[in-house]
Amino acid sequence: MSVGQLSFYSAEARQPCVGDLAGLLCGPGLALGFARGRAARVSVDLDTPDRAAAVVAALAERGVQARVELVRTEQTRIGLAEDDTEDDATEDGSAADEPAAVDVVADAAADEPLDEVPDEPLDEPLDDLVEPLDELVDDEPDGFAPVVIGSGRRGPVEAEPESEAAEPEPEAGTAEPETADTETAEPETATAEPTEIEIETEPVVTESWQVTTAFRTDLAGLAAQWFDGDRKVVPPDFTLDGAALRLWALASGRWVESGSGYLLGLDPEAPDTHEALRKALATSGLPSTLLTGKAGGPALRVVGRRRLERLAELVGRAPRGVAERTWPAA
Repeated sequence: MSVGQLSFYSAEARQPCVGDLAGLLCGPGLALGFARGRAARVSVDLDTPDRAAAVVAALAERGVQARVELVRTEQTRIGLAEDDTEDDATEDGSAADEPAAVDVVADAAADEPLDEVPDEPLDEPLDDLVEPLDELVDDEPDGFAPVVIGSGRRGPVEAEPESEAAEPEPEAGTAEPETADTETAEPETATAEPTEIEIETEPVVTESWQVTTAFRTDLAGLAAQWFDGDRKVVPPDFTLDGAALRLWALASGRWVESGSGYLLGLDPEAPDTHEALRKALATSGLPSTLLTGKAGGPALRVVGRRRLERLAELVGRAPRGVAERTWPAA
């Protein structure tokens, strides 16, 4: 198909008509039937007020009145606070015991032996806070004897001297006995302040401009062709011309960020229509690539100088007020 043949299908080659609203349905547009299919209306959500104004003007050229409504959608984004990071690993790579666990062991050791701690429920369940008690009070953790908090000593407690005389100086070659201050300070240096996990909820408000027509009898046929119940479908004999492409570009067209191609946005809620619209676009002389959501879609991407020239010829000149970055041009 040559460029000259394509010009017969351009938007400026014939008078606008109600059937051109099929271009809105190629994108995110919807049609809603009424009165048992005797009337219908068309609506489309747009991302900028400039698009909304251009679509309303295009509908007015076809004798269809429409209204614009600003729609605000609030969504809640949930995440952790920036300082809520877990970095409680010990030098040997194992997870450090939480301070709450040390408090529980200390209280139990002060009143009765560890092996006789009653199984009474605590304010906070141990299963959620610490490791099993047998692992927490291992006989020889890290190669030294267990510390009984409150005694201030390691190992068996020696008898205190009867006299209050000064302790003799240690002999040469012998290690000086550790003091109570050193022992009692060790649990404080081995523990850290408990970290409270804060969950931040930040409302995210998105805005869109919804263009909606009135219920009209001349839109009933369009709705019947494009919708099977609540499911959007592409008519089997659908042919894209310049007028429908013009409304499609008005509703959801945009350039690729690098400027290497043009995107025609698809309806994310109607994935079954994507491949059928790609074939319809190819039949009009514009082969395209189907992009998924992860690649900036869903959309059809048209690339290449000759194809972009054809697209620009089909859709015609940019409407007043439409940004150049959204309108196809050679």
